[in-house]
Amino acid sequence: MANKEFIKLPESELEVMQAIWALDAEGEKFISAGLIMKRFPALTRLKLTTVLTLITRLQMKGFISAEKIRRANCYTPLIDREEYRRFAAEDFVEKVYGSNRISLVAALVQTETLTEQDIAALKKLIDDLETK
Repeated sequence: MANKEFIKLPESELEVMQAIWALDAEGEKFISAGLIMKRFPALTRLKLTTVLTLITRLQMKGFISAEKIRRANCYTPLIDREEYRRFAAEDFVEKVYGSNRISLVAALVQTETLTEQDIAALKKLIDDLETK
């Protein structure tokens, strides 16, 4: 979905969408609301009716499709997880850091939350970009 215009999902919808993406990535063929609730215990704080409402909103926004299989509605992601992550990251950098990516990285470094593995991975990403 190149050049797709995304909309930012509210946190609760994003949480359900992340569950759907995860189940899809695991190769799950029949992703139902019941399966989502069963496999993602953090969502059990919500009632099933609330999860179904969030799923309906995701359908209306074009993030998922629904198909009736036997007695359950099964959901399939229509939006690629990585594309959405790139969109959300860019949206965050734009809104919080005024599109200044260096400020974002500096904030991460200054909070001292980056591990040695994180720093090594970042160096590798930069090296890979430089060799392209």
